[in-house]
Amino acid sequence: MGKILIKASIIFLLLFISSPLWAAWINDKSPYFTLQDIKGSAVSLGVLKGKVVYINFWASWCPPCKEEFPELNKLAEKYNDSDFIILAVNVDKVKSNMDDFLSKMPLPSKNMIILVDPKAAVVSSYNARAMPTSFIVDKEGVIRYMHLGFNENDPEKWVKEVESLLK
Repeated sequence: MGKILIKASIIFLLLFISSPLWAAWINDKSPYFTLQDIKGSAVSLGVLKGKVVYINFWASWCPPCKEEFPELNKLAEKYNDSDFIILAVNVDKVKSNMDDFLSKMPLPSKNMIILVDPKAAVVSSYNARAMPTSFIVDKEGVIRYMHLGFNENDPEKWVKEVESLLK
């Protein structure tokens, strides 16, 4: 199953790279947005300036997202008392699909906020064409790293990247 996921991620990556239009790219200002969290509270990227923000776009139907989600939670726990936060943006059109997915996962860390984007407005502004896609934004709101898909070596990369931005 792992080889199939890797192959699918490579195909998504090739499709993503072949796109001539990018709404968000490394060294660009991260597009600002406001979305509701799963409790209905508004969360705005703009108020997080001064923090390193890991923006992750995911969906319940995405097999690599199922593998990645627990690893993201571990990352959030590792930096629990720092200037770091994860915004996990769900793009499911049907809320019950997201709820079912989350019921099978460990409770998210307090540094991981689940946001809902059922109309895919924010994911479109980032032009994320693969699931999952993640952007790591520095304290000034600039995208410094981007990840397409998920593989088992990603968590090590995330730690190095986040630590470089927290300095």
